[in-house]
Amino acid sequence: MRIDGQCTNLARAAIRYAFHDAATYSSKLPTYAPASGGADGSLLLSANEINRTDNDGLHDYHGTIKQKLADYQAAGYAIGAADLIQVAGALGVKACPGGQIGRVLVGRTDTTTAAPDGLLPQAFGPGSDHDTIFQLFSDKGFTARDLAALLGAHSTSIANFEAANGIPVGTPQDDTPGLWDVSYYNETYYPVSGMARFDSDINLSQNVSSAVGKQFKSFVGQQGAWGASFSSAYQALSLLGISSRAQRTMQDCSILVANAFPS
Repeated sequence: MRIDGQCTNLARAAIRYAFHDAATYSSKLPTYAPASGGADGSLLLSANEINRTDNDGLHDYHGTIKQKLADYQAAGYAIGAADLIQVAGALGVKACPGGQIGRVLVGRTDTTTAAPDGLLPQAFGPGSDHDTIFQLFSDKGFTARDLAALLGAHSTSIANFEAANGIPVGTPQDDTPGLWDVSYYNETYYPVSGMARFDSDINLSQNVSSAVGKQFKSFVGQQGAWGASFSSAYQALSLLGISSRAQRTMQDCSILVANAFPS
């Protein structure tokens, strides 16, 4: 996941895949097994969830992690899809120089039932405005600061499926896509040559008097503050859809992830 000290496309895919599996959750929907969404492995195990438009660009990684799961299980390891997805996502963050994570817990329950549709944020078009996205994340239990921090994952983002929205294939969202840094925050306000912005990022950041905009602005030039806020929000993301009671029975494997890519 790291080549020549830089974040790789494999790491980027692992992070995005983990987000797309976990973030299909809303507190406004009834919590019931096996289709209430959250970090439940459904993106990997269900027949059709991966084929949603929201998941464009993840098919190659889907095949990779599906084979990894099969290999581990064939070797006798008791690992589930949901845990593998989230551990891989945490490894993706750590593989990017500067990446910080919180606790990495395992013990999730898998489901083959597709998560509810329509719960992932849109980068362009309807649903990409500040209020819609903020409400979407509020319904998942996140604050404005949490959302602003999670957006910082776009520091390593490279757009490959936004040509219809005017972004050429392979265009990054800041000028240091190999590093987990805060260049993204400043360059969302002051774009530089060779990068492109998502409408959602512009809409969430530009009004600094708005809930998310104020927090977004606060991360400009503040690597430490962003890292602390991101790691906390990302840990919460990895546990969406899992009850507090169930979380208390989970096992901590943070040290394994931390040691994979020492700072």
